[in-house]
Amino acid sequence: MYKSLKENFKYLEIPDVTNQIFLILISVISFVFVDRFPERIIIPVINAGLCLLIIYFVSHYEKKPETIKTHRSFSRFLRFWYPGFMILICFKEIYLIMISLDHGLYDSQLISIDQWMFGLNPTEYLSRFSNPYAVEFFQIIYGLFYVMMVIYTMELYLWHRYEELKYAIFVGFFGFYLSFIGYLLVPAIGPRFTLHNFHNINLELPGIFFADKIRYLIDIGESIPGNVTNPQDFAQRDAFPSGHTILMILITYLSHKIRSNSFYFYLPFTILMIFSTVYLRYHYVIDLVAAVPVVLITIFVAGKLYGERIKFGGKVLPQTLNDPKRK
Repeated sequence: MYKSLKENFKYLEIPDVTNQIFLILISVISFVFVDRFPERIIIPVINAGLCLLIIYFVSHYEKKPETIKTHRSFSRFLRFWYPGFMILICFKEIYLIMISLDHGLYDSQLISIDQWMFGLNPTEYLSRFSNPYAVEFFQIIYGLFYVMMVIYTMELYLWHRYEELKYAIFVGFFGFYLSFIGYLLVPAIGPRFTLHNFHNINLELPGIFFADKIRYLIDIGESIPGNVTNPQDFAQRDAFPSGHTILMILITYLSHKIRSNSFYFYLPFTILMIFSTVYLRYHYVIDLVAAVPVVLITIFVAGKLYGERIKFGGKVLPQTLNDPKRK
């Protein structure tokens, strides 16, 4: 079994190894710092299983002849799309770790920074411009964020630009993983809980048709039960830095670099989405500012790992662990 595992391991590429490293990192944090059971044990056990599944998914597909790889199959789907499931799983694992640790929140410090920069609280200032049509528009924009990475990577997937797809997925989830580390270091819940009354948001930011429903679905995704008196105790500590800002800037960057013909769609969408995070009270402005160095680090690391071997808009050389061009 060990020999088979070692043989399959050589098929892993840069994104696959990065996923496994992050799963191991979360497992170590859980085992060392979390006192609560079963979180302390169950997270490392789940992640060990996920690491083995990644090796299986990747090797099962990459062993196939090139003529077979282009055929539509479930193994091809798993090989390219498993990182999306990893992000969701890691997002919830980080949440469990933070709830277990409960080392306090940094919202007051973030509020002070915003006040220092602007002399006021931006979300409170924007409240005077609340308009149902604007709220409806920006809530839809904010909600669409959750499918934007899928839409973008689907472009490359349908065009059979698989190596560029791997690079794009790596850039996206690496940026996300850096934001997860930010959540652990600076846990914060955002201005809708601290500067505003969370229970009055639907009244203070009313929409037209879909705003309340989209807001409700987002709250569920962020672990906030309905009709609780203390929603701040359940909320994800994911305000700093803004993952929305990180991912949308990276998608815009990728759409330009990989020449996917969608740059002029993603650029205005990203600008509107970034504004919506403050207008709808999800983020402080400093959360958006903190996203910039994360984006730059992500692009720098991706450039170092892939170097000149990636030829955007044309043939992209494979990046397996046993690729002699990596040496």
